[in-house]
Amino acid sequence: MNLSEQKDLNCYKTLLTTLGEYVDKFPATGVDKMLKNAIENGMKVLPKDEKALDILKCILMGGKNVPATVQDLLNLRFTDLVIECRPVYLSKSGKKEIAFWSKNGTISDKVLSLIDFSVEGKSYWCNAEGEKINLEKGE
Repeated sequence: MNLSEQKDLNCYKTLLTTLGEYVDKFPATGVDKMLKNAIENGMKVLPKDEKALDILKCILMGGKNVPATVQDLLNLRFTDLVIECRPVYLSKSGKKEIAFWSKNGTISDKVLSLIDFSVEGKSYWCNAEGEKINLEKGE
């Protein structure tokens, strides 16, 4: 197993642990369905994109308590992330803008959209119009 796969596995284990602890403390919130899908689909729920994984690691391994981590996972938007974690791209007009995440034709700016609990379709970074974009290096 290479280092990248090991980091992805650690992220996946942390996701399962966090969701599991949350479900134990706060049942019947809908998070139990996410946990069930994450267990059934394995590491395939995690994005293949390196920046998307970095964002999830930033949230999951940020040192907050479980309820705060789950709330961040469910509610944070890319614009709310710390500057180092934000997905930034250079627009056609030459300005740096925050990217969106496209999954199955749906465009989102929420961190939760990075996790594909149903393991369907393709996901990629895009602009507000849904056009595929490349993120800035080092962003």
